[in-house]
Amino acid sequence: MIGKKVSEKILNNKELEFYKWEGNLSQLLQNVRNKLNQVASSWSREEKDHCLEETEKSFSYSGGLLRHIFT
Repeated sequence: MIGKKVSEKILNNKELEFYKWEGNLSQLLQNVRNKLNQVASSWSREEKDHCLEETEKSFSYSGGLLRHIFT
């Protein structure tokens, strides 16, 4: 969503290479989920909780960025 808005606002709707994928997007996302779960499988509860806290911050910051782009 951020890339699309940046593209609309300043790049004349040019599609950014970063957002182009080869293959089935659903399968690619599932592969990423599987790899993340594999990495986190050896983490302690404390490490998992910390990761969740940082993920929440990430969504909060990206939401703020989107609001800024939309205005």
